[in-house]
Amino acid sequence: MTPIEPLILGVTVDLGGRAHGLAENWRERWTRLITALDGVAEFAVLEDGFARPDGDGPDATLLANWLAPLAPRIGLIAGAALNLAEPFHVSTAIATLDHVSEGRAGLLAQRFRNARNAAAFAAIGRLNGFPDAGSEKALDRDLADAIDVVRRLWDSWEDDAVIRDTRTQRYLDGGKLHYVDFAGETFKVLGPSITPRPPQGQPVVAARWAPGEDDTTVVQADLAILQVAHIAAFKERPGTEQTLIVAELGESDTLFAALRQAAGAGARAVSLTLSGVPEEAEAFAAHTAPALRAAGLVRPAVEGPLRRRFGLTATPSRYASAA
Repeated sequence: MTPIEPLILGVTVDLGGRAHGLAENWRERWTRLITALDGVAEFAVLEDGFARPDGDGPDATLLANWLAPLAPRIGLIAGAALNLAEPFHVSTAIATLDHVSEGRAGLLAQRFRNARNAAAFAAIGRLNGFPDAGSEKALDRDLADAIDVVRRLWDSWEDDAVIRDTRTQRYLDGGKLHYVDFAGETFKVLGPSITPRPPQGQPVVAARWAPGEDDTTVVQADLAILQVAHIAAFKERPGTEQTLIVAELGESDTLFAALRQAAGAGARAVSLTLSGVPEEAEAFAAHTAPALRAAGLVRPAVEGPLRRRFGLTATPSRYASAA
């Protein structure tokens, strides 16, 4: 059998549904879940369930900020519906997560489709500054603009903007904060951010992809999350060469064979879908993950900044040289 490069192991948890509502024991349940996964999975994708008919669960970015101090090793990639959430607020929430987690933050740029999209826009009503909910092209363009703005805001503070100068009583050097001055078709953002630059500079950005969908978002992203069967089609798309592939596996997948197929097709990481029940996470940590590592299918969990775990280079502020 042809040797494969061991994959980076992660998990995906969909926060939507009544099982993730604010039950009385939600703190205990999430503490058990994230504690079981910490040091076992290298990252967790927390998919936001915004406006799901059966209950949308907790806000993914807020939950990730609460979980980060409880789990000092696992990376947290928090979802946000960027067609519906303000990019400025998403940017500051993920920047805060990166500070709280000491460099383990990521953003899942979510884009709803079809009935899910209609339900989400019905929940917020008709407001100025939002794309046409019935236009796929407008929604794709708006999502691309939102990712661009989020990234620009992370760069709007230079790395050494905070000086804490007691002699002059200045907390920061105002010359190292920069306007982003973005104007898209549906919104404008002047900036700068209200949150210092994240420890990673640019937290990891992930996006989902399937055949027939617009490529703009995944070209902007660091990680493309997709099904194993779609990897070959994704690699044929122009501009995707630098995007790392994360193969997402569901309950119906034959695990060992699917991981071998994903690695052979060019995936760099794998994310196994969990329901969010603590007992399932504990069984994954006690049995599934050790078996996958013993088989050489996934690598031992490493620590440190999330970008470094994926082999992504450091990113200096785009505005620093223009200062």
